[in-house]
Amino acid sequence: MAAEEEPSRPSFLVVSDILYDIRLVNNPQDWAKVKCLRREAYGCGEKGDLIVDGLTLYVRAGPEDAPHLHPSLCIGATRDVLSSVGSEIDDDMAECFGRDISLSGSIYTVAGDVVVLRVSFLAGHKSSDFRTYYLVYDSTAAALFLLPHELPHCNQLCTTFPLKVKVEDNNYSLVIMAESTPKHPYPVFLTWSPPPPTCEQHKLSNRNLGWRVSSHICDDARSFQASVMFLHEGSAVWGDLGLGVMYCDWSQLNNNPHLLGPLLGKFKHLPTSCRTKRDIDDPPLAVYRNMGRVGNSIWFVMIKPSKRSPGETMVGVWTLDLLSTEGEWEELSEFKMRSIWELDGFRDKRLPLTVPKFPILRQQDHGILYMLLPDPSRGGGSYAHLVGIHLSSSHGHGHKRRLVMNRRLSIPWMCRPIVVDPDLFKTTHNMTV
Repeated sequence: MAAEEEPSRPSFLVVSDILYDIRLVNNPQDWAKVKCLRREAYGCGEKGDLIVDGLTLYVRAGPEDAPHLHPSLCIGATRDVLSSVGSEIDDDMAECFGRDISLSGSIYTVAGDVVVLRVSFLAGHKSSDFRTYYLVYDSTAAALFLLPHELPHCNQLCTTFPLKVKVEDNNYSLVIMAESTPKHPYPVFLTWSPPPPTCEQHKLSNRNLGWRVSSHICDDARSFQASVMFLHEGSAVWGDLGLGVMYCDWSQLNNNPHLLGPLLGKFKHLPTSCRTKRDIDDPPLAVYRNMGRVGNSIWFVMIKPSKRSPGETMVGVWTLDLLSTEGEWEELSEFKMRSIWELDGFRDKRLPLTVPKFPILRQQDHGILYMLLPDPSRGGGSYAHLVGIHLSSSHGHGHKRRLVMNRRLSIPWMCRPIVVDPDLFKTTHNMTV
């Protein structure tokens, strides 16, 4: 996509992170069943195979601006699965609340042809999830994998979802960071890799094994909670949007898969003015912040809503070059939203004059910041416009920021947007039957 052109076919889609229960959706005929030729559970106990065999994914490929047909994923479970999970409810609790089980879930990440999901079984007697698993769909292999969400020998998660990293022979691993134990609260890596489909002996011998503790990265950060993770120039990068960025050379672990000592990881705090601890009454940091790879640099974006008016909202962008010897954050751009409203084409397209949310960064689109502008005047809170602003020359004299793209979206409430390839939601793609 040329940066200054608005393509007739979008180069990416923005979808909600909600994973719907197929029993609760309207017009189930609009949903296509996802092709699955291989189903395996690892580290999920004696019922793992029953559960993964009884789960089905569905996809709906509608236009982004259609209120009831926007691209989405949902999940279904057989009666045998729901009954089996319900049978684990304590008899006393079942007498009061019954054994009915419902489903919920979310899309954690989409990395190429690999989709990582959370699927939770809900019971009437618990306000929290009764059973929760990671569900991994590999569309290239048409394979569905079930993994435990509770991690062995770990105190708590340090990452929201797994990071997909490449290993030798075109295979991949999923990586989670967690605190090891209360006595030694340093971040450790847990990894899992799908075995080859022809390796039955390896597969069967590892059915009881899920995540494996591999090594720890560094002791520089405490209370690190990464909600952003990606690969950059051979490094695995984790971003805590209120604290900083942690990264390491992932080839060290690839070359030493049983390494238990510390990796030569590094930690960089965010700029001082950007560090914060989220208050329980505040929205999630990801609503107004993001971090990701843009071109050859790492960008950090922070939106500061104004209490006076949306036009006074400040947007700041900083860059970090991990290969630089200094390796410090540098401010790339800072502007008020009022200046964006004055760009050529903004008012002509009748874009909403609202506080932006959910900044989006893409490696392929160098110099461009995407944001969602809520549009409550056109159908309530489920409507928004996705806009792209070119920033790379915003510091130079005589150069101006440019509006390079806008699209109308119709999306439900969400915790964060998921960016996917348009072909992922096509019924002709090998993801669907």
